[in-house]
Amino acid sequence: MKTTMNRQKNILSKYIKSIMFLLFFTISVIGCGSISDGEYAASVTLTGGSGRASIESPCTVTAKKGKFTARIVWSSPNYDYMIVDGKRYDKVNTEGNSEFEIPVVLDKKMDVQADTTAMSKPYLIDYTLTFSTSKADSAGEAEEKAEISEKFKTESELENPPVIAGLTYESTDETKFAGCYRIHRYSGGYAVICVNDGRNYLIVPDGKEIPKAEDVKILQQPLDKIYLAASGAMCQFDTIGAVGNIALSGIEKDSWYIDSAKKLMEEGTLKYGGKYSAPNYEMMVSDDIDLAIESTMILHSPKVIEKLEQLEIPVFIDRSSYEQDPVGRCEWIKIYGLLTGKEKEAEQAFSEQLGKITSLDNIDFSGKRVSFFSINSEHLIYTRGKDDYFAKMVEKAGGVYVAPPENSKDGNSSYLSVSTEAYYDYARDVDILIYNAAIEDAPKDLEELKKSDVIFGDMQAVKSGDVWYTDKSLYQFANKTGDIISDLSEVLSDKKDDTGFFHKLR
Repeated sequence: MKTTMNRQKNILSKYIKSIMFLLFFTISVIGCGSISDGEYAASVTLTGGSGRASIESPCTVTAKKGKFTARIVWSSPNYDYMIVDGKRYDKVNTEGNSEFEIPVVLDKKMDVQADTTAMSKPYLIDYTLTFSTSKADSAGEAEEKAEISEKFKTESELENPPVIAGLTYESTDETKFAGCYRIHRYSGGYAVICVNDGRNYLIVPDGKEIPKAEDVKILQQPLDKIYLAASGAMCQFDTIGAVGNIALSGIEKDSWYIDSAKKLMEEGTLKYGGKYSAPNYEMMVSDDIDLAIESTMILHSPKVIEKLEQLEIPVFIDRSSYEQDPVGRCEWIKIYGLLTGKEKEAEQAFSEQLGKITSLDNIDFSGKRVSFFSINSEHLIYTRGKDDYFAKMVEKAGGVYVAPPENSKDGNSSYLSVSTEAYYDYARDVDILIYNAAIEDAPKDLEELKKSDVIFGDMQAVKSGDVWYTDKSLYQFANKTGDIISDLSEVLSDKKDDTGFFHKLR
């Protein structure tokens, strides 16, 4: 085992203040008590129903222009929609416990309803939610809240390299599109990854001494026994030839669309290590896991972070899904190149994808209008907002994305559901419809789509035959953002009936 006493003392001293706390919401005040835009952690309480259900706390709350949206996770996968202020919100995930993005008020009780399918027939159950900004231990309340707040850094703040005793700062890597991280370089081959959630990760080269540093998490190379719960990052490892650095997977074999991951799991080289909220700690210790890579879902399970760090397994949280630019998601490959010693491969792969996108700069499709949708089990249209990454990929491909009217201005949520009638009202004249088969099975043909609801037979794209569906693997290939945008360009040009990620519905 490569862990030394020096490393143990270093890690314990760095994490002792963070591993025992829940993350509570703390506001930053500007002017007359307004809350600055950003993402925060808030405690949430639930009452009502049978008393058996619960919601994970803390949850993530997004503040934007005085309005608040919470992403909540129920203790059951059987909730399919919620009613908040008379409006319906469908769950936003397809696997695991039910997740929702809903508008909230702070420090006030909210009466909501949630529909459960756990019984013989669906039931709409009354609940009361409270999102708290004031709960804290009575001793040292103000100081504690200040220490554990989740105020996120701006891009300009990310540009400031941390001071590391004994190391000389040398440079900061250029990030062309990513806004959620920066990589700072130091003497001796050391580097710090600064992420906009406030976490800093010090990369210590193999064989080098661990310097004394505050407010950084130590990642000692080589990092070749990784537990990967952030499944969206697997494609990045695949691209740079570093899937072999992953020892444990957070999802099972049949959930992968990435061939190299499936193959290694079939061979037993890559094993299932439990989902993000319930990892197999015994297996992680026996396999000497040296890094856990998590998605932001781990923030709903703070006790898991605490346990991993008690076992001296550092936790890296991937925030690529929060990038405003879809190409910024792809640029996270540079982080994984740094972690695995595959920086040249990462830079080459990113440049290749970027080249595919820039080659489309002069293509004009005369404003072809596109809508992205699926139909859920409740016969509602599930679509994406104007600020969603898919909408931005459509625009980069030369098209115009059409979002629901209520999301046309300052919409917080990327995930939206509307009635078929409302969908018809705003999307009936779009040039191209793209069905999201990554979350709902696509109709087998145009006739089946038309039979699913009368609105489709009268939509322009259906009449002209310009209806497509996505490949089921769409969300596992952030590393191929350039390919996806290039394929969207082919869809807009209507020169092909089939591409790698999009297929025409006949």
